[in-house]
Amino acid sequence: METEFKYRLEDRNQIPEILNDPMLDPFVNRDNLEDIMMHAVYFDTEDQDLRNAGIAYRIRYENDRITATIKWDNHVEEGLHSREEFNLVINDERFAENPDIGAFESSDAYDVLLKAAGEKKLLKLVEMEFRRQLIKVDTGRSMSALSFDDGVIHGQNGDSKILEMEVEWYHGDEEDFRDVAAKIAEKYDLKPENASKLQRGFTSDIRDSY
Repeated sequence: METEFKYRLEDRNQIPEILNDPMLDPFVNRDNLEDIMMHAVYFDTEDQDLRNAGIAYRIRYENDRITATIKWDNHVEEGLHSREEFNLVINDERFAENPDIGAFESSDAYDVLLKAAGEKKLLKLVEMEFRRQLIKVDTGRSMSALSFDDGVIHGQNGDSKILEMEVEWYHGDEEDFRDVAAKIAEKYDLKPENASKLQRGFTSDIRDSY
């Protein structure tokens, strides 16, 4: 299960401002800030069976690592996204270019994929490239990841920008995790983002277009 808050950023300058905010000093080690270049490709059948079933099939290049991810059963409320998720590290770049559902056969995700799309061929539909800056937040009660994404979605209706903050719950007290996210959002007047990057790739928004 993945649980995270998403917030829209209005200005890139908010990224270093939030990262260096003294309110985070007791909870973060800025020496461990991760800088990750992401290239994500989303696959579906020609008839978009996965999308219609609320499933995302993603291959993502994260610096030198390739990960295949299935997400499904998504619930969203005021920027809080909760969904089932299964990740698989991929060592074969040929699979990353031409994936199928077979790699997930030993997971719960396989039955979900099989029911939605059967053995239909998967095609590239949406791509995105962005830089992620990520730092872990450890309050002593909860552990979460604070990340900032800045880049572009190559969607079905053209390109749109990515500029957002995510707070993902790792473990510990869920109410404490919610409180961390709420305090940052309130201080910087951040608006919840209910649409995922993939959803924005299918429905371009004029306010986001380049």
